[in-house]
Amino acid sequence: MSAGAAAQSLHDTAKAQLIAFIEAVIGGPKALEKILAPEYQLMRGNGVGFDRDGYISRGVGTVSIKRGFSPEEIVVTRSGGIMVVRYMLRITETIDGKPVAKRAPRLTVFRNIGGKWMVTAHANFAVTQ
Repeated sequence: MSAGAAAQSLHDTAKAQLIAFIEAVIGGPKALEKILAPEYQLMRGNGVGFDRDGYISRGVGTVSIKRGFSPEEIVVTRSGGIMVVRYMLRITETIDGKPVAKRAPRLTVFRNIGGKWMVTAHANFAVTQ
């Protein structure tokens, strides 16, 4: 595979995993349990953070996302079974009932566990309005 084709394949993988992660957030706790790694952590732009269990049991319930989101300006790096993705996310979302910026930077880290990409960390830099 050429370098250009490999880079495109990695980009496509990252974009697909980002979409799957956001869809799981929309889907709620049962969907998230399937894709969050045991070491998962989240940090929001408002300073609130969660570990895996806290996000599944309390954090995801504070988020409301409308379909039609779009990850843009994706930059991805990979070393072995770790994939780090920084991007801008265009989204209509509320956290704790407060609207967040419609387009904001995010950082999501994935780890390949048994051939499946799992989310290990996520930083949402969107600020509430």
